[in-house]
Amino acid sequence: MELQKSEKIERPVLANFDDPIDFLRAMADYLKQIEKDFTIVKGTRNLRKVSPALVTLVLQKKRQLTLDRVDEFSKLFRLTAAEKSYLRLWLEKRLKPEEGIEAKPNLSKSRKEVSAHILKDWINVYVKDCFQIPEIQAQPDLVYRQLANLAQPQRIAKAIDFLLREGHLRKTLEGKIVTETPLTVTDPQISNDKVRKFHAGALSLAKTALESHPASERYANTFIMPLNEAQYQELVQLIQEFSEKIKDFAAQTEGHRLYQLIVNVSPTGGKFV
Repeated sequence: MELQKSEKIERPVLANFDDPIDFLRAMADYLKQIEKDFTIVKGTRNLRKVSPALVTLVLQKKRQLTLDRVDEFSKLFRLTAAEKSYLRLWLEKRLKPEEGIEAKPNLSKSRKEVSAHILKDWINVYVKDCFQIPEIQAQPDLVYRQLANLAQPQRIAKAIDFLLREGHLRKTLEGKIVTETPLTVTDPQISNDKVRKFHAGALSLAKTALESHPASERYANTFIMPLNEAQYQELVQLIQEFSEKIKDFAAQTEGHRLYQLIVNVSPTGGKFV
């Protein structure tokens, strides 16, 4: 059947599949539709440990996709950093007999995708995450002391009201205030004034921490490097993959002190072209 120009080709969604191989097969079909010259043979030329024959056998479910080949299959099928992380987690779970071979990751309990609306005031994120600390859950008024160097009490109180109203925080029967999900995620690619203000606020706090906290309580690492456009994109991909691992880590953390982690890549001057 000939595809009409007005028809939109939908990209497969990994979470909608019950088998990771079915998703990869759907991605292969998708890529063939949007890229006229896409072929498995061409796509595997520069990949390690992956041949056209192996890919075909995996897609036919005659060979298993192993963890050591996730990186190469992700490159072949143009998976995002989040999809690659999800695929790896799915394969890891399938290797655990006690969970069953069809075990599928469920990130909904630990992660929640939210819009930039939560950044109506960038302090909202810090207030929300403070309520992952057990002492503040039990005594909500401690949040004012915890964030005294970030905002005035009136601003913090306004943030608490907003977070409770929007469902990011909730009160328990015992009178505690807790987070609805451990980790809320906003698309970092969104070009939004609220997002920019949040990043500016976080960088400002990082600068203050360099002067107010000893090196034993903070970690700083800076790289300076010349990059071309292709290398910049490769670096961004590495950071995105790292970010997915940090999200999994952050969704499981518990502690008595709030930390922030910032990864910032930005030009230091003009471009010679």
